[in-house]
Amino acid sequence: MKRAYHLVAAALLLIMSIVQLNDPDPAYWVTVYATAAVIPAGQLIGRKFASLWILVMGMIIAGLLISLPGFWDYLTADDYLSITREMLGDKPYVEYGREFLGLVIAAFLLMPYRFRINFS
Repeated sequence: MKRAYHLVAAALLLIMSIVQLNDPDPAYWVTVYATAAVIPAGQLIGRKFASLWILVMGMIIAGLLISLPGFWDYLTADDYLSITREMLGDKPYVEYGREFLGLVIAAFLLMPYRFRINFS
């Protein structure tokens, strides 16, 4: 069960990183998700990256704080389905909503590696 979680988490984070390659500002997003993928991938080969976890979580928290106002705009716009549609210039909150939720997903995937939650 543990190996399955590590594999799924690493694959999901890597896919999230690859999807960001077409983003207008890919450097931060690709770095965050690809670096985050190293943590569960390392567990597959018996490596623990405690310092890297702290670094990645710091990057995630910084991204959450930066995108929080835009995510709030998304929540207050009452346009919830817009997050699944094409990004439009008159709705910048859609991008912030996607960014915020992606970082939340990454944070949740990485939490077990800090708190050593039993996967069994």
